[in-house]
Amino acid sequence: MLDVLAKAASPMLVPDNWTDPYVPAMQIGNRRSAVPDDLSEPELELLARLVPLIEEPVLKARVADIAWAYGDRRNMGLLSAAVNAYRSVPLERDAWLRAGRDGWRRAIELSLRRGNAGRQTVMEMTTELAEFLLAKDGSAGFMLTQISDLLRDARSVDQAGARDLANRFVSLAAAVAGNHRLRRAYERHACTWFSRAGETDLANECIERVGQTYLDEADERLAQDRPALVVGTFIEKAIATIRGLPRKYRSARGLDGRLRQLRDRLADIRELSLEEMMLIQSDPIDISQYVEDARKVVSGKEALEALVSLAGIVPLIDATKAMADERKRMQGSLSGLFGISTLSADARKVAARAGLGVGQPPDEAVFAEVVRSFTLRIDLQVKALIYPALEVLMLEHRFNTGFLTGICYESPVVPAGHAGLWARGLWHGLSGDFPSAISVLVPQVEQMVRGYLKAHGIFTLFVDENGVETEKGLNTLLEMPESSQLLGPDLTLELRALLCEQLGPNLRNDLAHGLLNDPQSWSVGAVYAWWLCLRLVVLPYYGMLMEAQAENGSAGETTDVERSS
Repeated sequence: MLDVLAKAASPMLVPDNWTDPYVPAMQIGNRRSAVPDDLSEPELELLARLVPLIEEPVLKARVADIAWAYGDRRNMGLLSAAVNAYRSVPLERDAWLRAGRDGWRRAIELSLRRGNAGRQTVMEMTTELAEFLLAKDGSAGFMLTQISDLLRDARSVDQAGARDLANRFVSLAAAVAGNHRLRRAYERHACTWFSRAGETDLANECIERVGQTYLDEADERLAQDRPALVVGTFIEKAIATIRGLPRKYRSARGLDGRLRQLRDRLADIRELSLEEMMLIQSDPIDISQYVEDARKVVSGKEALEALVSLAGIVPLIDATKAMADERKRMQGSLSGLFGISTLSADARKVAARAGLGVGQPPDEAVFAEVVRSFTLRIDLQVKALIYPALEVLMLEHRFNTGFLTGICYESPVVPAGHAGLWARGLWHGLSGDFPSAISVLVPQVEQMVRGYLKAHGIFTLFVDENGVETEKGLNTLLEMPESSQLLGPDLTLELRALLCEQLGPNLRNDLAHGLLNDPQSWSVGAVYAWWLCLRLVVLPYYGMLMEAQAENGSAGETTDVERSS
């Protein structure tokens, strides 16, 4: 008997899951603690026999619930015993947090599933919960909002009752003005009940007061000399909350002018956030040996061979390994528990991530961290390898557009009719003019990707309701699963991280919208983007050239492209 009771008491109740309401309390790898499915038919029959003998309400509810849900569902006596035991848990704060919240929710769910037979029980429970809520003050805290959720889900509160609950929550919010988080929760629940009662304007007033609580908290944090980045978060939420109100309501209340003032204030706060940030530096890394080796790779070679050596001086990122390594690092790091905000150089917030908690981080968060690491990776690669080799190449060779155009015409990567533009962009980079190089090449990369997908039968257009067709941008193209399949996951990751992601250099988007400034156009991201384009063009061309020479038995002959240089 004790063994069976232990099995019944072990699982965790998930009241919202009707199909499988009990889950293991612990699960490590392929091992887990007991669940009701482990109980045999005789054990379930034993639980049913024990129900009348148990006095403790939480245990009685659990045993009756499992005996009915996993055993004989025709036994309505077990179901009634479970509901009555769940309801008998007192509406006290400690008991509520320990077992009452889930128990009452489960009791309402069990009664609702009985249809008309359980409707009277639901009405009795909701009346008891509503009376409790109307009688308690703000000291009950979030227990009141949880009871409100139960009443909302039960859908048994009439219009008059909804109005009473709404007014009660407004009073509670005013009484806890110093507790901003609790005040917001009360105002939001007041909004919900006013909406149920058909009082739209009163519901909107609740949301307006929620926005004001964010501003009150921002002022409080600022007075406490808290970081401006934290203060800005509350102003952002105030703007988003007020902006979500209907336009007609905002106009009548003069809130649009208030929004403009808040946006100006947010801009000032973000500039202050940038000023408050401090540079964190690691110990210096000695890259002198890498620089020397990179110079040797291209030094003393013929023009084409030197160009090929530069194009292959670093490998592309291993996308699969990068995602796996970053996921492993995040699982063992406390940094995942905290949110992250990223500001651009002009104080715009360009990316944000909430705290992840424990467990497996989502793919989106892992990818964001891979992009951050990618930015550090290319910084080291450009400074230690790419640019030192490029300096030697520019010193020993002088490339003209005719030479580069010949390569681009023959390269399988360059779309027909675009060879001159690709050659001009590569030539700018070989001349040290990286702003001009990326201005030409980045749009060409987008067209290259689009053309490659189209050549393989992939649809790359948006079609609106009128049948008007527009081409998808590079961001959308690279997010398509076909891109990873055709371009390979490594190149797809490189292009996304380099050109399309706010956490990376974001060259394509900043260039397209005129946001690319002078420092960005000369940055390591710009150099790497030019080098990646060089790699895309030169390595496939050189591979074709070597294959042709091997077939013709002319490996020792000088090519026409080499002569023209």
